[in-house]
Amino acid sequence: MSSPHIRPAVNADIPFAAEMIQLSLGGLGDHLFKTNRQISRGYMEKLIARSAGRFALRFAVISSIADVSKGALFSCPGRILSSLDKEITPHLFRVMGLFPAIGFIRRVLALPGGIEAEDDEYYIANIGVHPSAQGQGIGSSLLNFAEAQARRDGFSKCSLCVAFYNQGALRLYQRHGYEIVETVTSEHPSLAYYRMVKTL
Repeated sequence: MSSPHIRPAVNADIPFAAEMIQLSLGGLGDHLFKTNRQISRGYMEKLIARSAGRFALRFAVISSIADVSKGALFSCPGRILSSLDKEITPHLFRVMGLFPAIGFIRRVLALPGGIEAEDDEYYIANIGVHPSAQGQGIGSSLLNFAEAQARRDGFSKCSLCVAFYNQGALRLYQRHGYEIVETVTSEHPSLAYYRMVKTL
């Protein structure tokens, strides 16, 4: 079997990148967009195409095997997350329309928990691996890539958030040395998550 190859994302990857973000968000994405998955994926594609904040392709890489895309990673320095989130807002109104965008923003503001990442952490925002590629080392290769990027950028810690229900991803992160530093509960099962950090 070929080893995963990782490369920067390009415009042709937008549909696949949106699919992987949707996969990684799971129930959180359903809660935030409050529409069917086909429509919400369309929104994500448009946000990526517009380089809307944390959706921008400059934060994305694609993992492939034999030139077939199998996974995607979106990551960035934790210190820029708040500015990226502010950048998203005007795009939401253009992509979703007035009332859906207002609803999205309200749901984001009402999410449980605190910050996603500290300023001194490199943040792994989304890792998505296509179901057909599970168990082929894609997730591990993307984690390793993010950690190498963090070191190159002068960070000594990586962080991420993982939903309670995503036990497979939780085990992967624990195998890679990530430790739970915060447990965030919620009445809504898909919103409960662990914040995890690894010292590099």
